[in-house]
Amino acid sequence: MAFGTPGTRRVVKAFLVLVFLAAVGGAYYYWFYRPAHTVLEVCYVLPATLPLMDSPAEVRAQIGELHSGERLQVFSRTRNWAKARTAGGREGWVESKYLLDAETFAGGERLLKQVERVPAQASGSLVTDSALRLSPSRQAGIMGNLAAGEPVEVVGRRVVARPAALSEKPTEAAGEAETPREPERDVWYLVRRKGQAGWLIGRYVSLKVPEEIGAYAQDVNLVAWLVLDRVQDNGARIPQYVLADRNETQDDDFNRIRVLTWWAKRHHYVIAHVESNLNGYFPIVTGISNGVPVFRLRLMDQNGRKLQKVYGLLGTVVRVLGTVDGWESDALPSAPEKPPRGRRDKRQASRSVGRDRMTPSGTRSDWVPSKEPVFAGRG
Repeated sequence: MAFGTPGTRRVVKAFLVLVFLAAVGGAYYYWFYRPAHTVLEVCYVLPATLPLMDSPAEVRAQIGELHSGERLQVFSRTRNWAKARTAGGREGWVESKYLLDAETFAGGERLLKQVERVPAQASGSLVTDSALRLSPSRQAGIMGNLAAGEPVEVVGRRVVARPAALSEKPTEAAGEAETPREPERDVWYLVRRKGQAGWLIGRYVSLKVPEEIGAYAQDVNLVAWLVLDRVQDNGARIPQYVLADRNETQDDDFNRIRVLTWWAKRHHYVIAHVESNLNGYFPIVTGISNGVPVFRLRLMDQNGRKLQKVYGLLGTVVRVLGTVDGWESDALPSAPEKPPRGRRDKRQASRSVGRDRMTPSGTRSDWVPSKEPVFAGRG
């Protein structure tokens, strides 16, 4: 059969059609069948809710709704979309920017486990939309995007050098000497919210002091408040607090503490204890030991030695129980500090207590120990 005969041309055309159909079928198999059986990666849903769509096309329909933390098997990706299967076996398309990779998700779970039992040092809300990150760095993995106004609990703090590109300022004018300056730094908060933990830039968080102790936040930088216990007053359970504030330094988390106890006779707070000039670091830890509310401070002395100073609240009297080396131990001091015994020591202690029983305005109050029962609790 000659190549140019009509019969030969028909055979060639048929062959080419078969090749074309095979190519189309292969492409169809690759894009629609193969991904359904080959898992590229495991991801997790970031936002509270995420629509599951039937297609990434311009015209698409929602076929389901996913929730934060839900595990997905991803089969394929386009520039902005991922085809995934839920744990229940449903398949669809989601926007890739709302997915969290498995490694970052596991890091977030570990971080949450580390801080889930740490008492909240303070609470507040976001002043602007912000990314929740795995570590205190602008380059760290994002575990979620929080909206302005969302509430958070502060459980830690860290000061980190700002990236050079963000710290650069316009160069000095010609002829002017360049003034050496320290690298600018960012303050980060370790926060906890809705089953997540992560890091936020501190200035994006506005702390909200409880209304009943608002007077004690005036003219100071109040950075922490923790409930030690609660006392009864006319049927109400009133919290007693340890407060921490910080001066203008960035390096320490706090420099002074105050303990507020409730004066049931006059129905207001008084300052039972004040201690200043501290190099203190979060977290302040509270608890109950043998029915007595206790709290411990992480401190660093002038030689850089880390230690914990432990206090007990006996009724309305604060007593130093002693110190513990290091920051990791949760042991109590073996030998509490002894109360004063001699007349001179008692007189000096009495004067010290009198100086500490001050109202928010700085005037001395006529403090008397409350006779109301103390209830163990961490509030």
